[in-house]
Amino acid sequence: MTSHDQDPLVLAIDAGGTAVKVGLFDAQGRIVRLRNAEVTTHHYSDGRVERDPDAFWQATVHAIRDVLQGECAERVRGVGCTGFGNGVFVVDAEGKPTHPGIVSVDHRAQPVADRVIQDGKQVALGEMNGHRAWGGQTLIQLVGLSENVPSVMAETRWALACKDFIRLRLTDAPLTDPSDASGGGLMNLQRKDYAREAFDLLGQAGLVEKLPDIVGSSAIAGRISARAAAETGLPEGLPVAGSMMDVASCALGAGVTTPAHMVLIAGTWAINAMEVSETAPNRYPLLNMLYRDNARLVAEGSPSSAANLGWYLKHAMGDRLPVSEALKIAETCPVADQRCYFLPYIHGPKPWQASFLRLSATDNDASMIRAICEGVAFEHRRHAEALLQYGTGEWPEAIRLTGGAARSPFWAQIFADACNKPVEVVDTPEVGALGAAICAAVASGLYTTLEEAASNMSRISCRLAPIPEHVAILENRYREFSRLDRGIKALLSASA
Repeated sequence: MTSHDQDPLVLAIDAGGTAVKVGLFDAQGRIVRLRNAEVTTHHYSDGRVERDPDAFWQATVHAIRDVLQGECAERVRGVGCTGFGNGVFVVDAEGKPTHPGIVSVDHRAQPVADRVIQDGKQVALGEMNGHRAWGGQTLIQLVGLSENVPSVMAETRWALACKDFIRLRLTDAPLTDPSDASGGGLMNLQRKDYAREAFDLLGQAGLVEKLPDIVGSSAIAGRISARAAAETGLPEGLPVAGSMMDVASCALGAGVTTPAHMVLIAGTWAINAMEVSETAPNRYPLLNMLYRDNARLVAEGSPSSAANLGWYLKHAMGDRLPVSEALKIAETCPVADQRCYFLPYIHGPKPWQASFLRLSATDNDASMIRAICEGVAFEHRRHAEALLQYGTGEWPEAIRLTGGAARSPFWAQIFADACNKPVEVVDTPEVGALGAAICAAVASGLYTTLEEAASNMSRISCRLAPIPEHVAILENRYREFSRLDRGIKALLSASA
């Protein structure tokens, strides 16, 4: 056995929208082993999107045990968890679920958010928690549960974020971190504690008592319990980091530790995030998070990103092409060719839905797939332009691209051309998991700060400069995309 075989490892758990990914990372951020476990998420016609918490945990256990085969468990020094932000998992005092887990794309609480706006409370609420209200937000979901199923909340002791539910099962410690607590609309960002006044404003003062204590993202937030050790194969007593919500974890994994970069996360959601010193009054983003102790991370987004291509290939093309082959076909469509437009709203939110526009007899697989790729990039640019108002108003030096689109140089180049900014691709297929690994590396003592760990564990694999002639073409297409988008949204909103 070589000395390399004895190097310390950290284990990272990334609970996404469709799967749980468990990875072993070394101290340089390289993946030693990675396993995925599919997780069933139930989408209902009335807007509910739920996950069975116990099945979710068992899928996580399976992936952990699989990744720890051999002697790897002896080398693990710490554990980090990340998962989708917002939504909520509610459990009783023994940690047993009192309701199915609610995923962030769940729309059932949208009437609560609409009421906040209609009653003129949005500005006051934003002053309290730094956010605008939306249906999937943890604060709004909790209020909705309390109003609509009070018996559930009566049985509930803890309201947890996705990753915090997993960490509870690992450690028996009900805790959260600043990114999930603040990003869920639950904190006063100036005081850095729970925004009790926000719950008072919404008529649900008692709910704040169901929120867990907040610990630092790189702090120890419990240790592997004897029960979890028996289930997972992890050593009992192993430290588990506070960690971060997936958006913040992706930013950290992408090495975004200054305002010089904006991270674009192209997955199910189109999420753009960047560091700012603080947000301006009366401007409230989708996510406004405490990040890296004294930093602030703001994000804009919608469920309108790379998952649109996956849906199209599965449901419109009958699974006859893998993503890699589909993108090769799209690459045969020249940038200058006349082609259709795609509005990337397969996953809503309602009343907006996806559509191809201006289809003609000259369109084909290549042009339609390219239109999907462009539509996703255009939506990210739209969110980026909205995000700039929370900073200096100027674009950062470069974009750090993560998620499914980052795995394709063709698609990454479209992002560079559509945004007219260099795109840097992070040298790992699992950026969110890497962010969790960075938190675990600090909590376990491999590094002293998140910045030190990120500088040693996060690297760039390639940098794509915008191509001037492509930029001019895509600028015109973006303007037309935006015009069509506004028109269709107005039409669908009027008929809703």
